[in-house]
Amino acid sequence: MKKNKIIVQSALYILILIVFPLGMFSQDKVLEKSSKKKPDWVNATQKDFIITTGRGETIDEAKNNVVPAIRNEIMNSVAVYVRSSSEMTIENENKNNVINTIEKFKNTSTVQTADIPSLKGISLNKVSEFYWEKIQDKDSKKITVAYHVKYPFSELELKKLIDEFNQKDQEMTDQLNGILDNVDKIEAIEDISTNITQLENLIGYFVDQRKEKAQLGLTKLKDMLKSIEIVPIENNLGTLKYALKIGEKFYKTSQKPKYKNSECVEITSKVSEGHVQIIQYTFENCTEDEKNLISVSYKYGNNKVERTFYFDVTSNEVKIFLRGDIMIKATNKDNDNVTAYNCDLTLVSQYDAPFIIDKVVLEWPGLAPVSVSNIGKEIAGKGVQTFILEVNEPIDMMKSSSKNKPAIDGTIFFKVKATGEMKRYKFYSQNIQTDW
Repeated sequence: MKKNKIIVQSALYILILIVFPLGMFSQDKVLEKSSKKKPDWVNATQKDFIITTGRGETIDEAKNNVVPAIRNEIMNSVAVYVRSSSEMTIENENKNNVINTIEKFKNTSTVQTADIPSLKGISLNKVSEFYWEKIQDKDSKKITVAYHVKYPFSELELKKLIDEFNQKDQEMTDQLNGILDNVDKIEAIEDISTNITQLENLIGYFVDQRKEKAQLGLTKLKDMLKSIEIVPIENNLGTLKYALKIGEKFYKTSQKPKYKNSECVEITSKVSEGHVQIIQYTFENCTEDEKNLISVSYKYGNNKVERTFYFDVTSNEVKIFLRGDIMIKATNKDNDNVTAYNCDLTLVSQYDAPFIIDKVVLEWPGLAPVSVSNIGKEIAGKGVQTFILEVNEPIDMMKSSSKNKPAIDGTIFFKVKATGEMKRYKFYSQNIQTDW
């Protein structure tokens, strides 16, 4: 059956040639050529040579297109050798309850470009023969030039290129595996960006399943950049500490942030300690009525990461005063003196900063000051606070009675808890009430 088909097709082809001469298929007219006779090697194949053609509207243009044509021919030759693979599959076919096992071989060749050093040395100076024709299309009248060349390319050169290709291919594979295997070990944001650039190059290089692996890795790294957040570590007046975080992991960065802050703020320094970023700033010109802030932002690729930190200039400030009368109750006394007593004081704190009362001095007119030290009473910030001062120092009962001395002076010494700064509050003519 196959033999008859071949005979019929051959007969039909002969019939076409008889009815339509070969000249009728030709649509080109040769206007000029480099030699009277077209060389036998044109459009042929010869061992140890690359035969190809560059085309263009002029001789120079066609000649310039020859080198890329040579390179493509050589690259295709290399690719056929290094990317050819065979695959066998086994299928079971059931026909009329008879199982037939069929082995199928699948051969695939993938053309893959690579940056092979030897391909950069291709030059028209190495061409052994050339031949060109200026051709006009009979229908469109368009004139083109075909520049044919015979370029030396031995099996030894092919082997050298294959070796270079394989070496380059292995380097690219190692680079891909190195990136993918170390994604979870990245410590700096800049390394994520560097790996993204490298994977984009690798995606352009690979044409097999490695391309898909590179694309998956690229997607993961880009998602990481999109997931960066700035988190506070410490926000104290004058010092801001924060870090860059992806998921549960902190990352370093060498990039300097852009700042946007209140006019009263002046950034004095920015340093890194591992993954922690530390900003020092002055705030002396800021007032408590303003919304004081420092905003930091970074840009990695097309992703912008930013956060605004607010601060209160009164966060370390303590301002207190006494409210109402000081209520004094004797806990021990004799005929002339009160030897122990409790003073019930009501304090008003204007700001949130906690502080510690260290010492209180009470001054009755005409009597020696009464001093109580090492009190250690902590007051938790803004609001009305009361505390009882226990005094174990004798005082004249008559001269200290509120009936005779209705007001006293005094000083409260305290320490700002956040900074350790020692301060004092002086009060005058504060009303008292004694139970004696």
